[in-house]
Amino acid sequence: METPFYFRIETPSGTFVEGDDITLVEVTTEIGRLGVMANHEPMVAACPPGLMRIRQGGEWITFRISRALLVVEPSGVKLLTPLARLALGR
Repeated sequence: METPFYFRIETPSGTFVEGDDITLVEVTTEIGRLGVMANHEPMVAACPPGLMRIRQGGEWITFRISRALLVVEPSGVKLLTPLARLALGR
């Protein structure tokens, strides 16, 4: 069974997406693709512009992001980015 965790995308204008029922975050970092699940080791990773996705309620949701910083902490995961948009049709 997938364990849910807290996730949010933060932009300068505020919280873009937030939820405590996320089971997987997939993002491209400067050194390759990364999947984050519950209880992942704490880390910080730089992410280039592109697509990232989350698994919420058994469904994938894809976002287009500008350059970002992924922060994984025991309390949850956050993505800090100047710009995030829902990527429709993905």
